[in-house]
Amino acid sequence: MKVQFVPVGRSRREWMWKARDESSNTITISGRFDSLSDAMRDAREQFEDGIAGSDSGDDGPFAA
Repeated sequence: MKVQFVPVGRSRREWMWKARDESSNTITISGRFDSLSDAMRDAREQFEDGIAGSDSGDDGPFAA
């Protein structure tokens, strides 16, 4: 998975991130954040548990 942080906005003072999972060819895009550290924190929270694009095969509590 690749995560890229991009400055956005008219003055380039806001940040967003986009992640690409090459194995499933899935792209995830964030909202806007006031600081790079906020954007990094959000990306870490989104992917630390493998929630987005997880290939673990675990369907969680809803497996049949």
